Amino acid sequence: MLGIALAIAILLAAADGYLQATSASKNAEVKSIPSVPNKKTEEIKTSAVTTAPKLHSTPPPTGSDAFVTRVFTNSQGLSLTYYLYVPNNYTPLRQYPLVLLLHGGGERSNPGWTAAEKKAQLFNQSYVQVWTPGYSVPYSSHIQQRWPCFVVIPQLSYGQYWVNAPVGGGSYSQTAQPTPWLLMSKEIVGSLQKEYRAIDPGRLYITGLSLGGYGVWDAIERWPTYFAAAIPIAGAGDPSKAASIKNLPIWAFQGSDDTVVPVSGSRDMIAALEAAGGHPRYIEYPGAGHVVWGYVYGTTGTSQNTPGVMSWLFSQKQPEPPYLPPRFVP
Repeated sequence: MLGIALAIAILLAAADGYLQATSASKNAEVKSIPSVPNKKTEEIKTSAVTTAPKLHSTPPPTGSDAFVTRVFTNSQGLSLTYYLYVPNNYTPLRQYPLVLLLHGGGERSNPGWTAAEKKAQLFNQSYVQVWTPGYSVPYSSHIQQRWPCFVVIPQLSYGQYWVNAPVGGGSYSQTAQPTPWLLMSKEIVGSLQKEYRAIDPGRLYITGLSLGGYGVWDAIERWPTYFAAAIPIAGAGDPSKAASIKNLPIWAFQGSDDTVVPVSGSRDMIAALEAAGGHPRYIEYPGAGHVVWGYVYGTTGTSQNTPGVMSWLFSQKQPEPPYLPPRFVP
């Protein structure tokens, strides 16, 4: 009997061990089953990662804010503040003209002013505003919309001049050297051509009024092949040097009753150019005084604007130099 009882006990113990092993094996299989991700949660996370944020484009600056303030320092340590406009959507894949604008005597700055006050002295003038994007008055030319271009406006301080001649004296004899500020203005244009390769070297233009009109005549007589066209307003030059610019496209303007700059200054230059064989354009406004640049730049807001000035300016281009085949040297 004892032997039978011992045999039964052994069998029961074996059966219990088998059941425990089986249970452990099942538990192990359950733990090893990878968790199934929540499909809805996964889709939300993916969407959050892959959806790009909406971009809100900022409109380009207009008015004086479109011009950046810079300071040019020459090799002698003299400095000249200038304002630069780079065309909206500028791309080096195309070429742009450049306009150098020489302001009048009333827009010179006071060294004691803040940078904002100096800039406002210029940009409060409609003849400066007309070159900015967004400028719009009735009969406006919409320059930047039609002819995207670089615009450079250097600013003198009190006591500085574009020319070595008394403004208001009419025609004068040009000195051997330009003023430092006129020379720096040309050097600024040269430096910008190195910085922005898309500036068209064949479409550099210069314009200015009153004191700046003197500067225009002086600049083109000193550097007759540098600019493609010039618009001097109410200024004067050296008639004895006119032959050097007889082939340059020039359109001059002045009022017949100008009491600030003698109208003889413009008349003398036009007569000298024609005598040298040139064909300049000239408009003298009958009965008008000194301030005639609104008619020229298209800022009057009326149909009194002189038509076609900007179309004429931006159509001018220096002729391509003749092709010379390379010489054969044996």
